[in-house]
Amino acid sequence: MPTYTLDGVPLDHPAGCWRAKVGTKRRPLPGVRAVSLKVPGRSGEIPVHGLDLEATTLPIVVGAYGIRPDGSNGGVEQLETNLEALAAVFGVRHRLMTLTYTTGSIVRVADVTVETTSEIELDPGPARARFTAVVKIPGVFWRDPIPSTWEGSANGASQPVTTFAGATGPITDALLRITGPAVNPTVVDVATGATIRRPSGLLAGERLLIDCAAMRASKATIDTWDLTPGPDVVDVTGDIQATGPGSAFRWLHLTPTIGVGDPFSRVVLVTSSATSTTAASKLEIRGRRAYL
Repeated sequence: MPTYTLDGVPLDHPAGCWRAKVGTKRRPLPGVRAVSLKVPGRSGEIPVHGLDLEATTLPIVVGAYGIRPDGSNGGVEQLETNLEALAAVFGVRHRLMTLTYTTGSIVRVADVTVETTSEIELDPGPARARFTAVVKIPGVFWRDPIPSTWEGSANGASQPVTTFAGATGPITDALLRITGPAVNPTVVDVATGATIRRPSGLLAGERLLIDCAAMRASKATIDTWDLTPGPDVVDVTGDIQATGPGSAFRWLHLTPTIGVGDPFSRVVLVTSSATSTTAASKLEIRGRRAYL
């Protein structure tokens, strides 16, 4: 049975103080932001690829009851206490909240904000109430709860990033780490052709760190994923060259593709290249899978 948790609070209370009702549906697929390009003398429209997706909303139907946290019946007074607790859970406005969707071993998380709540339908006789909260997912995608790290070759064509297998949405906030020696290191997302490179060299033991979401890069002489400049970390953002869809806003959208005729086979492929490499040279990618 699918369950939801908001900021760590189960929306199916273990004692039965409240529950997400059957009316709460599975997360919806995001819509595509509409763009049409028509030109005189040509029938139809010019096809436009790589369109952005719209933010999605999810209605969560909650039933509250006059049950105390210890499982005993507290009547209408406890119902009011439970509704106030729910108001605190759904009433956060100063930050994004974390909504967790769980079904079996599948866990997905999204940063959300509560857009609106309906009027509470109160039935004082049996001490129960019902309302609907509409949560908005500004970032569109659901994610894995924690990041994973993949290690591959600094020189490899169409390498599958195995830790991203099964994703259905592009990963736009990955961290890349290239370990030298490597001259002119380049990484390409096979699905879109997006490319990121640094036309310079890395010595043995040096690492190029790239934050695709923040569009920042650093060169480190220590084993770290932290791009913050310091004695052993130097900012090299100005050296980075990025091309491809969305590269003006975020670097290297790692996009999953499906196998021919097999939608269960979804994988992110990257091609990496560099010269003057050795067995110590490698490419690592850290991030969380994204889902529509």
